[in-house]
Amino acid sequence: MINSHQSGFRKGHSCVTALLDVIENIRSEIDGNKVCVLTLLDHTKAFDSVEAEITCTKLSTLFNFSLSATKLVRSYLTGRSQRVSVNNSLSDSLDVMKGVPQGSILGPLLFNLYINDLPDILENCRIHIYADDIQLYTFCNADSIANCIVNLNYELNKIFEWATNNHLCLNPQKSKCLVISKKLINITELDPPCIGSQNINFCDTAKNLGITFDRTLSWNSHISSVVGKVYGMLRFLWSTQEFTPLSIRLLLSKTYLLPTLLYGCEIFANSSQASKHKLNVLFNNIARYIFKRHRHDHISEYSKKIVGYSFENLLNLRTLATLHKIIFSKEPEYLYRHITLSQSSRNNKIIIPRHRTLLSERQFFVHSARLWNLLPISTTLIQSTHLFKKSVISSFD
Repeated sequence: MINSHQSGFRKGHSCVTALLDVIENIRSEIDGNKVCVLTLLDHTKAFDSVEAEITCTKLSTLFNFSLSATKLVRSYLTGRSQRVSVNNSLSDSLDVMKGVPQGSILGPLLFNLYINDLPDILENCRIHIYADDIQLYTFCNADSIANCIVNLNYELNKIFEWATNNHLCLNPQKSKCLVISKKLINITELDPPCIGSQNINFCDTAKNLGITFDRTLSWNSHISSVVGKVYGMLRFLWSTQEFTPLSIRLLLSKTYLLPTLLYGCEIFANSSQASKHKLNVLFNNIARYIFKRHRHDHISEYSKKIVGYSFENLLNLRTLATLHKIIFSKEPEYLYRHITLSQSSRNNKIIIPRHRTLLSERQFFVHSARLWNLLPISTTLIQSTHLFKKSVISSFD
């Protein structure tokens, strides 16, 4: 019953799958010489603004909950109170008038149901939602961006009205708008989109579900940001290098440094050579920290010891594992529809998406299809994710 454009708190869905869908839709349109206007909308305290009566009305009318089930949910959401404990002293109790219980299992599900009808009000824009984070985007020709923003404002007006009726508050100050195209377009003379009477700022880069988008989908800004962040973490760890054994340094790197470095790597795995070099140099410096190597020491063999293979192969494995999961689980459905398998029963190859630009060449579905088609047919037919990874790793040797 959950809208297919909602990826928050759903099995088989994640921030990365939501981004991959939006990116592929943008890629294919830009490859056809279109321009994308992407608006990232932010809510203020969305989970704390859920109204119990509105929730129950939606459960009854939109999801056919029975009267007794609706009463049960109303009882769950109402009659709650909270207080604060500081140094063994308790404040007076305060009634909680709205919001879903924080940290509860039902809270995220109830919020998804609460916001579920939002995509249905749109006419001319595409949308993807992760919990309360909204990606709203539309396409136009380069010479009609002004008209495109007029149409976008029409949709934003409807979203603003929907949010008001549902007692949710959009935050224009934290919302962003990007004009994405093959070549940078002068946006200084364009009127910005607006929510109510407040403008949404145009920007050159914007963080979207943890990944920094720029106006050409190059991922250079994201990689520079992540590399700088990980170097800051690494400098802190380096000061303790002499006091920590090898096993702890390796554990810290795998649980502290690499997750930050690799988050969403499927998106930027085939970025520019300069960006790939930055990532590889950083990975080598992590190896220097782990194995106490000096700046000019040969490091390639030590780098492979971190995960058992090179950093490039690590990116390839993460990319292929994501593609494998989509193919054999057929989820999320919005990603599976981007994949076209060969009609031949003798192989499990993928038809590479039609593309004409280097921009497209570097995005996930084109890049991952090329990697997949290089695998032995026996590997592509393996359904177990664990065995598939083992087979791919064995090909690295």
